[in-house]
Amino acid sequence: MKKMYIISLLVVIIDRITKILVEKFLDGKVLVIIKKFFYLTCVRNDGAAFSIFENKVLFLAILGIIALFALIYYITKHNKKQIGYFFLVGGILGNLIDRIFLGYVVDFIGIELFGNQYPIFNIADIFIVIGAIFVIFEKAEK
Repeated sequence: MKKMYIISLLVVIIDRITKILVEKFLDGKVLVIIKKFFYLTCVRNDGAAFSIFENKVLFLAILGIIALFALIYYITKHNKKQIGYFFLVGGILGNLIDRIFLGYVVDFIGIELFGNQYPIFNIADIFIVIGAIFVIFEKAEK
């Protein structure tokens, strides 16, 4: 089980390093990687996905703490060792660290498709989505 929590820690480390680099080098800039498709920038998001709950940092931090402890309790009680759960832990913790210590979440990955820009996200968000997909597929197999 300890090995699986190391995966969560690695997610947090990768997330923190990318956010630190983005704030240092991309603050106020846009770096186009693939024109009209993929770019990097630096956005300070004090809300949640799609900017819901804007300016509700304390509420979102408390919600994140509750979700994190509930997930860890569930993993421990049911002896879950699937990687998806630990991706979720790492992703939740990555964004929670931002909310607690910065008062916002650093987002930086931008996608544009067919002229539409989508919400900017970060590495923690990617691991949360992938973790959720893994957990859903695990549940569907049973």
